[in-house]
Amino acid sequence: MSYSKKWRPNATQRREFAQRMQDPTAREEYEQRKREKAERRRKESKFDYYSAGGNYTPTESQNSWAFHFLRTDNLTPEQEEACNQVIYGYTCKEAVHHDYIHIVNELIRKS
Repeated sequence: MSYSKKWRPNATQRREFAQRMQDPTAREEYEQRKREKAERRRKESKFDYYSAGGNYTPTESQNSWAFHFLRTDNLTPEQEEACNQVIYGYTCKEAVHHDYIHIVNELIRKS
């Protein structure tokens, strides 16, 4: 009898994981492993990540929020690049990659 069942943690394992994530170093190590795994998968994949999802022209609201975030928040380099791309796209009325717009939208939801 061979069937595939997805593994799910039990209550104790979930609790232990939540406790480990309270430690900043353990959390950073976990996030780093997730990023490395995603990078390996992308590298081996034949999927064209850049063209997937398309390009869109940012809205006026996204533009104003991007300006706001650049002035006030401590952004990661990726978030800063996304804000700059959204501002460029809106100002020049050019389509930018949807990932940049997604990052700005994520910042809007968090604020």
